[in-house]
Amino acid sequence: MNASSSPRPDSDRPEQIPLHARRLNKPYMYKKVFADGRALRSAPLTLRYFRNDAGPSRLGFIIRKKVGDAVMRNSIRRTLRQCFVDALPRLREGAWIVFDVSEKASGFRRCELRAQAETLLAGAGEKS
Repeated sequence: MNASSSPRPDSDRPEQIPLHARRLNKPYMYKKVFADGRALRSAPLTLRYFRNDAGPSRLGFIIRKKVGDAVMRNSIRRTLRQCFVDALPRLREGAWIVFDVSEKASGFRRCELRAQAETLLAGAGEKS
């Protein structure tokens, strides 16, 4: 199979944009979400979101060291990132989302965090 006959991913579909291109990776992005966005709360998570008209939906995290050691924080981050990926087909493009995780999160099981994250994501960016 040569390169010209291989199928090209459809970049218009939200699932086809690479995950690294969906990160909030600049300080101004976080500032924009905090200044102009809205917040949904469900202990131990706060989901802040801002609807940007241009570009793909993006995701960022605020997980303090008080939550736990690096293994715990990365586990929480992976769980929340997977929730975001699963919710992409239901989200409007252009949503900038920040999960702010409180220190109480270490006491929750991953399935409980996942359920709360899915509920918050549903409220933040459902397609109309």
